[in-house]
Amino acid sequence: MDSTKKITKLTLEALKNKGLSPTPKNYEEEFLNQAITVDKELYEKLIQENILSQIKYFVENLSEIISPSIDFNNDEKINSFLKKVNKNPIELLNKASIEELKEITKDRIEADRKVLKNKTDDIIKLSNLMEKYFDKTILESTNSSEKFDVIKNELKDLNISNASYRELGQLQSKLIDTIYSIEHSMQNNRVELNESKEQFDSLNKKIEELQKELAVVKQEKSTDFLTSVLNRRAYEEEVKKIEKKHEVFDSNYAIVFYDIDHFKQINDTYGHTCGDTVLKTFGQILKSLTRKEDVIARYGGEEFLALINYEEEKELYKYIKRVKNLITTTKFKYKDIGIHVEFSAGVSFRKNYKNYTDAKKKSDDLLYQAKKEGRNKVIFDNGEVL
Repeated sequence: MDSTKKITKLTLEALKNKGLSPTPKNYEEEFLNQAITVDKELYEKLIQENILSQIKYFVENLSEIISPSIDFNNDEKINSFLKKVNKNPIELLNKASIEELKEITKDRIEADRKVLKNKTDDIIKLSNLMEKYFDKTILESTNSSEKFDVIKNELKDLNISNASYRELGQLQSKLIDTIYSIEHSMQNNRVELNESKEQFDSLNKKIEELQKELAVVKQEKSTDFLTSVLNRRAYEEEVKKIEKKHEVFDSNYAIVFYDIDHFKQINDTYGHTCGDTVLKTFGQILKSLTRKEDVIARYGGEEFLALINYEEEKELYKYIKRVKNLITTTKFKYKDIGIHVEFSAGVSFRKNYKNYTDAKKKSDDLLYQAKKEGRNKVIFDNGEVL
């Protein structure tokens, strides 16, 4: 009887004596216990294989651990490191790799802290300015024209950081417009404004309560029940808004048409409940990587559509790379099954077309081309392939 058979026999006897069922976990632990005394060479080999297996599992999940949460400017350094350790997981134990991982983590933390500090500083700038002037100028001032000019000029001159420009830049413009509106109104209605302040506060409170209730109803009506992203009807409404913005301000946005590869095979193999889980997880990943000013919706079946605003085209490429990296490295969990999911996509830049309909059709055609050419790829309307 060779050592493996002997250890197997001793393992089963030990489990029986201990009253333990021979589950994979119980069997593995007891097998190692018996191997220590019967065959130390085999024991050491099993330990090494177990350690290597754990290292491989850690590397498979490493991308989720070190992915940026706020600032994504170090994506290339992270992706390069992940590519290296995925090729040879044992590289992760090298001193140089550990130092590189520490440096990546340090850079990510410092970048996130800088963005948060900039955003906090920008909010403080705006809030301090409004607190400084609102009550004193609007309710008490006798020389409103001069005071309003000061407010307008200071709002225009606020030095908002790049980290907050997209969100607070719009707020800055709205505040300037509001000051102009209030100035004009007060010139004609100063007395009525003061007398009606109490009524206004009461009415405003009721409006806020109604808006909250309306927002809940609107969200339920516009959200896809399975994936929690926008449904097709809500998406069509968002298209009208982003198109109006494009027409008026000449803003840039792209249309991204996603389709999960081999989705029917997933349903046929594991069942429709598993398919629903894959759709839900896929939608949540897209939603987590999509900013508030952008749009992500389930268009039908396993198809999703995104409208992504950008200032420079490289922003869109970074976004697509993050989506592709996270989708392909994530194990979609269903019960105790881990499912590898891939997707195809077509991308069109709105500025290249006369209207939204033509741009959407192009992204749809590119999606079909990606699936026809073997799937698991993203094709852009400028010929780029990812």
